[in-house]
Amino acid sequence: MKLSYIILTHNRRDALLRTLGQIEASNPLPPDQYERWVVDNGSRDGTPQAVASAFPKVNLIRRDKNEGIWARQHAIDQAAGQYICFIDDDSYPLDDTVSKSIAFLDANPQAAAVTGNILLPDGTSEACALPAVPQLCGVCVRRSALEQARGLRPCKHFFRQAEEYDLAFRLLDAGYTIHRFEDLVYRHDKVPGVRAAAYVHRLDLRNNLVIAARYLPAPLRKAYQRDWSQRYTAMAKHQRLEHVARRGQWEARLRNLYESLVGRRPVNDAAIEAVLQLDHQAQAVAAWAATHNVRRVVIADFSKNIYATYRACQKADLNIAAVSDNNHAYAGTRYRGIRIKDDRCALDASIEGIVLSNVNPARVGPRLAQLQDKFQGPILTLWQPQALAEPATTLRQPPQPAYRVAG
Repeated sequence: MKLSYIILTHNRRDALLRTLGQIEASNPLPPDQYERWVVDNGSRDGTPQAVASAFPKVNLIRRDKNEGIWARQHAIDQAAGQYICFIDDDSYPLDDTVSKSIAFLDANPQAAAVTGNILLPDGTSEACALPAVPQLCGVCVRRSALEQARGLRPCKHFFRQAEEYDLAFRLLDAGYTIHRFEDLVYRHDKVPGVRAAAYVHRLDLRNNLVIAARYLPAPLRKAYQRDWSQRYTAMAKHQRLEHVARRGQWEARLRNLYESLVGRRPVNDAAIEAVLQLDHQAQAVAAWAATHNVRRVVIADFSKNIYATYRACQKADLNIAAVSDNNHAYAGTRYRGIRIKDDRCALDASIEGIVLSNVNPARVGPRLAQLQDKFQGPILTLWQPQALAEPATTLRQPPQPAYRVAG
């Protein structure tokens, strides 16, 4: 069998039924070449009964309680497809996304996963903060790579938040590559669910610190735990959830101790570079600064990977005047001694250039447009969109992250 769709759901019966209908109507494969799996996470709204009635050919796994994102593993263990398409109960692939993804994976045996643009109802997009990390609401994954990386088992205690980062590090550490193409499109309807802000903030902070503890070598672990702790704590405090941040920190410390006792498993250098792009950013910033004779810069955005940009600017011996970020959560704070200001205050006449640290594929374009409205000089962006022009082309080596200069 070629493809297994795996969908996780909890109390969103109507959204799930629409998604299953979309797959049945638009799937490009013959009936004997694909299957659909639904893992019901303890729904109490009649979801299992509705699926069994409307889609009797769907493989339905019923769990007695909500086990979180890890519950997808129940379907992974039983699925027969050579490839697995992960989607949410309110997301689905558009047009020829699935057929192109399969063709690409067929032609590129070292590719573990291929994802694309996740389109929201208002026409904007969403993405993980780092381009090498695919969202599990729209990605096709090679089953053998997933098995080699132990699937979602290492995420069992996460419940939700940051599981994609954990999986990406392990797939890359196994020697595979992960790819993103903007002409592969998934729709994500974002049907409202029960997501308490306090819960999300706590798990965001805790799970990201666990990932740093689990997969990064000591110097980087310290740097990223410091950054992510500051970033996610500031966001929680802005929502008056400081107590939630404290609990997340405490839980992360306990898990950090556990990771040290069982033996840390830092991933290899290639996996770290693919996700964090430390060397790429250092080379890009140095070349850009030399070309434009830039010495005094602003780093735009207190992004998830700001450390890579800060490090690159330091290596290029640049004077970082400020970090420019319009998020009120960071107002009046500092990043490694550098003031965080909004654009109006940060982009003064002494600035010679801007380095955009934000590499979130859904945010680079809109953020660049904001900066260009206020600054006419050179702006370096460290992520460039790519399209899948020819799915049958075999990659001889992993693609290098692109960058461009605006202004």
